[in-house]
Amino acid sequence: MAVDAAGVRGRLATWRATRPATTTLVAVLAAAFAVESLVWWLFGFPTMAFWFAASATPSPGWLLAPLAHQSLGHLLGNLLFLVVFGSLAEADLSAPTWYWLFGTSAVAGTAAQVWSYLLAGVEGGAVGASAGVVALVSYVAVRTVRDGPAARSRVAYALGVAGGIGMVSLLLSDFVLTTGSAEYAHLLGVTVGAFAGVYVRE
Repeated sequence: MAVDAAGVRGRLATWRATRPATTTLVAVLAAAFAVESLVWWLFGFPTMAFWFAASATPSPGWLLAPLAHQSLGHLLGNLLFLVVFGSLAEADLSAPTWYWLFGTSAVAGTAAQVWSYLLAGVEGGAVGASAGVVALVSYVAVRTVRDGPAARSRVAYALGVAGGIGMVSLLLSDFVLTTGSAEYAHLLGVTVGAFAGVYVRE
């Protein structure tokens, strides 16, 4: 079956035009990963970790960690959820509020993870946009339940409910099965996103 290339390009252009915050963040995260990988290749892992990983020791990583990822798979996973749930969140929120939700969650999640390293007396090292991404998923889930099925398409409603189930499963995995590696970042992200889903109205 032939692919309608022009149609695909048109839909992609429409998506970019209507979801500027989501598309911008996707580009920023991809560019940050390229820079992070280049620093690792040119200067070695310790230099990369100093700049991009948030550990118990103060470093630029405290600010840059939410933009970094430990592998291409890690990046692609976050981008997948960002494209799906970031787009749904941006349908409800203005770009400034969308950025506020992602940024607040990402910074707070990184800070919570670093604080856990300090309390446990371990060096640790957190990277990734997961806290910000799960905040968007959590926001969409709570907003979907709050507004009810009549307010969204079937697909959007199903995605919102699935996102909520996914967030509950994520926290159970982190704190009950103890299989997670950024449990406090996830907890902060889910909490901030849920709070926004209840109280933010635009």
